[in-house]
Amino acid sequence: MARDDYFVIVYQVLKYLYDCLKKGEKPDRRYLTNDEYSIPENYWQYIIIGLLKDGYIEGINPQRTKDGIIWGDLTNMIITPKGIEYLFENSMLQKVKNTLKDVKDIIPGF
Repeated sequence: MARDDYFVIVYQVLKYLYDCLKKGEKPDRRYLTNDEYSIPENYWQYIIIGLLKDGYIEGINPQRTKDGIIWGDLTNMIITPKGIEYLFENSMLQKVKNTLKDVKDIIPGF
């Protein structure tokens, strides 16, 4: 799977938010932007809005404007119990997890 594949990005975002939750830390907004994943802004918006609508994340209330979306404070984003379940139970996300593990084993520094 490519680094910009939908399920790869979803896995990375949910995993990051779950790690923050377990550590009792607020997420760092720099890890919650399209630039972090080297994807276009509209693709990032599609992913985050989908995660919100599906109930996998909460804590932000995006507002559509004529100039785009205003996200509010991204550091309030949190994974939901449904998101945690999706992270661990979804077969596609498990394939992503295994693929990323394999890449880390093959490519040093990944």
